[in-house]
Amino acid sequence: MKDLISVLQGHPETLQAIGVFGFSLYITAFTLLQTGRICGNSAAYTCFVVVAASCVLISLVSAFNLAAFLIQSSYVCIGLFGLGRRLLIHRMKQDRYRSPPLRQSFAAAMRKSH
Repeated sequence: MKDLISVLQGHPETLQAIGVFGFSLYITAFTLLQTGRICGNSAAYTCFVVVAASCVLISLVSAFNLAAFLIQSSYVCIGLFGLGRRLLIHRMKQDRYRSPPLRQSFAAAMRKSH
């Protein structure tokens, strides 16, 4: 990991470009949100924010700032939590609406016929 950080620190222009890309993702997501193109609690918006925060975090390798690190890492953690929660809820809904196995359906049909 230290080797990767050393290599990244050797390319400050690349790190700055990654940070600017993260900034552009933040602005794009916020613009889409304010124009009503995406919903604030959608997976798309959350993904925009997580990727943007990750890019800004990567850019901090060249010029570390504790406050920026705390903000961006919080966005990543909370965003990943939200995406995981969304996935769990989606799976629970799928399980609830799946049709019962054939033998349960047959048994239910037999009860109804009597």
